[in-house]
Amino acid sequence: MQRTSFLTRMIWLGLCITGLAACISRTPSALTSEPAQTATPITPSPAPSVINQSVILYRGDSQRTGVYNVPAIRYQPEVKWQTKMGSALLTSPLIVGDILYTGSPNGTLYALNNETGEEIWSVSGFGHLENSGAVSGDVILAGGYSQDVKALDRHTANELWSFKTENTIQAAPLIVDKLAYIATYHAVYALDLDSGSLIWEVLTGTEDAYMGAPAYDNGVIYTTGGKLLLALEADTGKEIWRVESDEMFLGLAVANQAIYVGNWDHYLYAFDQLTGEERWKFQASSELWLPPAVNEDTVYSGNLDTFYAINVQTGELRWSFKTSGNLVSEPIIAEDVIYMTDGNHETSRSPHHLYALDAKTGEELWVFEITSTFLPAPAVGDGVIYLTSTGEVIALE
Repeated sequence: MQRTSFLTRMIWLGLCITGLAACISRTPSALTSEPAQTATPITPSPAPSVINQSVILYRGDSQRTGVYNVPAIRYQPEVKWQTKMGSALLTSPLIVGDILYTGSPNGTLYALNNETGEEIWSVSGFGHLENSGAVSGDVILAGGYSQDVKALDRHTANELWSFKTENTIQAAPLIVDKLAYIATYHAVYALDLDSGSLIWEVLTGTEDAYMGAPAYDNGVIYTTGGKLLLALEADTGKEIWRVESDEMFLGLAVANQAIYVGNWDHYLYAFDQLTGEERWKFQASSELWLPPAVNEDTVYSGNLDTFYAINVQTGELRWSFKTSGNLVSEPIIAEDVIYMTDGNHETSRSPHHLYALDAKTGEELWVFEITSTFLPAPAVGDGVIYLTSTGEVIALE
């Protein structure tokens, strides 16, 4: 089969309904790591001494590791509730207290009671929404293809402020202390969380590339911009280092003093967090689109139908797991259990699955099947795992 063109994949991904495509093999492209154009290297500022527990983010933390500090669900769960939401392709849920937030390509952000599944409110006007936002205290931020970032009261949906970017917003916002970071196709913005005023803006290239959620660690923002991987000073936006590739970078996570990021060339890379130097690369059978999950010894990532567990220090394969569907979702970790789905970008209605795997061995602990056209990554709470699909939200306990 012919490899789907870059433009086509971008359009399909933007609609969240990418079709199955097989990719022809090719020789991996060389990567070059280049320092920022500064006379003196920048030392990252120290991490905050106190973590703001009121900030709730996509992938669990500011490093986007996918690690959740809740008890694992090791045994087959049962449906607690199931809510129909029309025919919308809902984004991965965000759980904050007793509220579940999810977005939709119809440009609507929804808030549901996570005990009952009942809708609390909904707000449209985002154009096309591929994320469920980010929360700090009583404020939820979200941005979509309308190019608008909106700050809403997360309980009432009253708009507090809005900011217009120059380009499409695909990725979930990042909140650190009193700043909000927004990654778009061509720029990263830092906004004042209280007012929405612009603090800084950094250009990240000219191509309409996949934009994964930016990450933060130890005073530095890590983000992609097509064929660029950038480290930026969080307070000023000043470039610390960059890595340039012949192919497009995809989703990333930060842990163990490294940046783990997939690339269009079928490799998962580990780059040194301080210098941007390559530590290792792991070759998969196709693109690793979505951000990996990382703990202290293993990085977990999936592609079309295979899920990989990789040694964080050496890049060697620990184990792999074959799924039944197409395009593995971004994984999440709770204690010693990995959760992920298949069928993340299907175009036809068919059976898709939520898997629970033993993080050490890859053994399947249980699987939940649903017939759908879309099944993104789940979110896990205290004894409950939440799953969104085409037109419904499901709570399993």
